[in-house]
Amino acid sequence: MKSVKSALISIFIVGGGQIYAGRLWTGIAFAVIFYGSILLMRNIWTGLNPAFWSIVGVWFLFWLYNIFDAYKGARLEQPPCERVCPAGIAPWVYINLIATESKEKYPFFPFFNILERICPAPCEDQCTRKIIDSAVAIKYLKSAVKTSEPAVSDKKRNKKVGIIGAGPCGLSAGYYLVNKGYSVTIYEKEEKPGGVLRTFIPEFRLSTQALENEIKKILDCGIELKCRTEVGKDISMDELLQKYDALFIATGAWEPVKMNIPGEEMCLNGLEVLKRIKQGEEFGIGQVGVIGGGNTAIDVARSLIRQGNKVTIYYRRRIEDMPAEHEDREEALEEGIKIIPLCLPRAVKKDRVVMVKTESPEGRLGEVKVIEGSEFEVKLDKLIMACGQKPKPDFLKPYVNIDEAGRIKTKDGRTSNPRIFAGGDAVLGSKTLAHAVGQAKETAESIDLSLRGIHPFIGRLLKKTYLPRVELLPIKDIPRIKIPHRNIEERKHDFLEVELRAKKEDLKKEADRCLVCPLRYRP
Repeated sequence: MKSVKSALISIFIVGGGQIYAGRLWTGIAFAVIFYGSILLMRNIWTGLNPAFWSIVGVWFLFWLYNIFDAYKGARLEQPPCERVCPAGIAPWVYINLIATESKEKYPFFPFFNILERICPAPCEDQCTRKIIDSAVAIKYLKSAVKTSEPAVSDKKRNKKVGIIGAGPCGLSAGYYLVNKGYSVTIYEKEEKPGGVLRTFIPEFRLSTQALENEIKKILDCGIELKCRTEVGKDISMDELLQKYDALFIATGAWEPVKMNIPGEEMCLNGLEVLKRIKQGEEFGIGQVGVIGGGNTAIDVARSLIRQGNKVTIYYRRRIEDMPAEHEDREEALEEGIKIIPLCLPRAVKKDRVVMVKTESPEGRLGEVKVIEGSEFEVKLDKLIMACGQKPKPDFLKPYVNIDEAGRIKTKDGRTSNPRIFAGGDAVLGSKTLAHAVGQAKETAESIDLSLRGIHPFIGRLLKKTYLPRVELLPIKDIPRIKIPHRNIEERKHDFLEVELRAKKEDLKKEADRCLVCPLRYRP
């Protein structure tokens, strides 16, 4: 409401709205430029010529910008950690709340506590503190953050939205849409919500109880959930389009990527292994090879070693190029898992695998070249493929455009059908939880604007900016926190969570390492 009043004041008094909102010097600057230029024009008046009308045009645009600025309010430039966060979280803000021991709570964010456990933390890769020593433990500090309760809007809109998929993207979108006043129903083909998080992520990385707590917070906001309901089988797309004003597709990427090599049919699939282990199945295989370098490959290897198997991961690039989270890779090595880089399987036989050596001089995004004549055999009891996943939205082909990789084509979350939206892995391919939540938030905004008949450009223009109350911290010579873990010999025989929570005072010290970039300098 204060932003609307500021804008109204600025219509009649340029700079007045900014001063009303407490931005004294900004308001004075607007007033001096606008009214000062009018006074200057009186002194150099030469008549109603083209130059005069040009200046009038500039005055008009400046007047409009003054109103817009008063409405949007103060803004701080995004630091590197915030810019690279796919979820749209402002890490430096919640870190500042910890460092200053503020009683203010960080706004509720779906799956915030889950991101503390399984996010690859691109924010830490870009942390400015690395210039001094090492990045702030941004991901880990989420455990010390107090977040507000989920917001529920009093406003009720006479529109209904259907969501297909109760994974993190679908649930997050449901939260944001309910918060905007829409009636939301989510359809899920599995017995319980949670998607990849529930079905595949091992307990030692993410406990089921922690996941249940996050899902409950979201569903309690008023979302209707229909599990064991597969769209295209138990209910048709045509029925959903008749029932809802808009549909959001969040079906994820569950189809395994195959290598198409001889004997591949004898291999196990990584996702299937993880699913069966979470259901309680034991895999007493013996000598196991895992193909892949992502989180799935690491999770499979670490799960199987907990069941008494000997596990080796084979990856086509260098170890440092593996897309899996660095910390999980290090934990896997600690637990006795071997990682053999720069090799690929050529053929799978009954008790052995024919491998070939590779080279990848350009790193993660470069080409992988096979070294001819470098074949060698590895004796294995079983080979497990964990080479990634892709979407398989076959039931959607008559309704939306889909690319060759099975991904739904979208623009700002909108598909080729004006009433169907999509996000998460169904659009991006296999990505992270942070990407899923970020896509959900953006697409929920697109759905809201579409149902209210507002052009996306206007919506982005009027979108309010969250302005945190932060303090500049002194630069302190404090080493990065050593994140506590359970004993290696103990943890590799069970599925209890590996990472432990640090003491409150240690977390406070780690938060003190933040440079508060937007206040210290313009990144």
